[in-house]
Amino acid sequence: MLIVNAISLRPFNTPGAIQRAKQNVERDFAVVGSWEDVNVTLAVLEHYIPRFFRGVTDLYYEPKGLAYLPRNTNHWKPHISEKIKNMMRPNFTQEYDFYYFCKQRLYRQYFAINHHLEL
Repeated sequence: MLIVNAISLRPFNTPGAIQRAKQNVERDFAVVGSWEDVNVTLAVLEHYIPRFFRGVTDLYYEPKGLAYLPRNTNHWKPHISEKIKNMMRPNFTQEYDFYYFCKQRLYRQYFAINHHLEL
């Protein structure tokens, strides 16, 4: 006999699924960072999880650190026009909502440890 949890039956890419993802982030992750905001991410990681990330900013920016390594590039990746991107954006509203939720959470954590900064 197969027993399925009713919560797992929620369709993908629905407001309910995104809400559950947000709850999981709040419950299970101390920090959710982004390479887009690497300095903010590193600062928050160092503060909230010092056991593993103490000094990570110094390591990142040391002469042979990741900041100075050549970036990976994909030479076969096709260029996507702004017109196509604008056509696709409405299809990703749930994903954007989740992304901005995580980004806002990261910045709240950053400003909590840097009271002297203003928005």
